[in-house]
Amino acid sequence: MKKKVILFVCSVICAGSLGYDAYNSLAQGADSLRDISGHWSEQAIRDAVKSGYVDGYADGNFKPDSSISRAEFMKMIAAATGEKVNKQEGEGWYKPYTDRLKEKGVIPDIFPEGYSEPLQRYEMAMLSVRSTDIALKGTMQEATSLGLIHGISTTDLAPYGTSTRAQAITVIERILAVKRGEQLPVDKYAASKAEIDATGSNVGTMLGLKPKEIGTVWNYGEGVTVKLNQLIIADPSDADDPYMKLVDMSTWGKSTSKTGNKVIFANFTVNATQASVGTPDLIPQQMLVQLDASRHLLLSEQQLTRWMRFNTVQINEGFIAYAIPNRISNDSIVFDILGKHVILAGK
Repeated sequence: MKKKVILFVCSVICAGSLGYDAYNSLAQGADSLRDISGHWSEQAIRDAVKSGYVDGYADGNFKPDSSISRAEFMKMIAAATGEKVNKQEGEGWYKPYTDRLKEKGVIPDIFPEGYSEPLQRYEMAMLSVRSTDIALKGTMQEATSLGLIHGISTTDLAPYGTSTRAQAITVIERILAVKRGEQLPVDKYAASKAEIDATGSNVGTMLGLKPKEIGTVWNYGEGVTVKLNQLIIADPSDADDPYMKLVDMSTWGKSTSKTGNKVIFANFTVNATQASVGTPDLIPQQMLVQLDASRHLLLSEQQLTRWMRFNTVQINEGFIAYAIPNRISNDSIVFDILGKHVILAGK
């Protein structure tokens, strides 16, 4: 009797020390999972478990809302894409999977260590993109343009946020769809935000154009510079467009079509240094009136100061916005900067 008790205790201890992969070998099947009924991803979880690339836990739960670790997601990718590995028990259960993905180039050298830590969304984007094409860098911009990653809102990608086990299954299914040659639906708000974060502009997502002057600095007299920080396109016909919320719609012309126009937001920094105060070029009363913009829209927030007197050292930053017909914006974006026509974006 004493030997049986010792053996039983030993078996529990040993099973508990084998790590995640061994624990999953005791896992419940898709039909017996207890905590996914009514969950938004219930069917996806059942399908994934039946496919064999993810398991429930030995206690009969799947824990769909628990955060997923880097190692767990890497195992899911390897298993879902049919990679054959020799399983390893114990604390390093994930090593065969990570080694295989490194061999294939899915995990780049710059990927963080600490595989037991929660997977961050930018890391999920990197692994997802490179699972479909190792020639790509794995940026959030690539991930959103492919439809692999969607935003958590119209304005937030949460690149340093974490993902749940249920959300990971959704992304794995998207990876498999891309590998089958399918074209995924793209979250245009996520793609727009990712492009802005990467380039300062969303003209590619919104218009299929290329930005030309982001980061350019122009001189305005002695000691005053004007810099273009961002060029953002908004769609007034889209009630959910996040940037249209900046516009004071009381200034929108009654005869201006919302469906026939786009709104251009150009963000500038105007920097007046000590050298500009009282110079012959810029007498104290001289003003810079919103960079020569005419018929501009007023903004409810983040608007560039409407006029600036250069008799004091100052820095002003904000947006100038105006409506432009689609037939024009689809070809190029031109802006008057310090009295000159400047092409900000084009084909």
